Amino acid sequence: GASAVIFTTDKPRVFTNAAGFYGAQGTDNHKGLELAAFGEITRGLKVLGGVTFLDAKQDSTGSATTDGKRVIGVPKVQGSLGAEWDIPGVQGFSVNSRVTATGSSYADATNTLKVSGWTRLDVGARYLTEVQGKLVTIRARLDNVSDRNYWASVGGSEGSGYLVAGNPRTFSLTASIDF
Repeated sequence: GASAVIFTTDKPRVFTNAAGFYGAQGTDNHKGLELAAFGEITRGLKVLGGVTFLDAKQDSTGSATTDGKRVIGVPKVQGSLGAEWDIPGVQGFSVNSRVTATGSSYADATNTLKVSGWTRLDVGARYLTEVQGKLVTIRARLDNVSDRNYWASVGGSEGSGYLVAGNPRTFSLTASIDF
């Protein structure tokens, strides 16, 4: 399957005045195109991916230094591609991977502080089995395989923004039982 979505949305801009109070002035206008595809390419090989193109601008901010500038924390492009492969001959066992990429974005309303884009690779495995009549799922996952340092998120209003560091290489092992 596949999908394509064209969208536009406005949201009030939030700012902090000199006295430290929040207020609204102007709008953040988000326009974009999102493309996605999913399916089973061949028996046992499934894919899911998409890309979003964003044009997010500040409007009617009351300041020539911010009007028409990009919205804090919104990249021009972001996307992901994932795949899962059922290993032939091993009932219930599959491996998977995902690549996630995000373009650069700004950390301030005047677009003078730019945060680099990033790409991350995650890999994993899943095993489904039955134990005493109950379905058991065991998952192992390694996120951020290359242990890349990156800013996972940028946000906030002008003068009170934040940066969120991406997680380092992280291994997880989980099990779940259906009752």
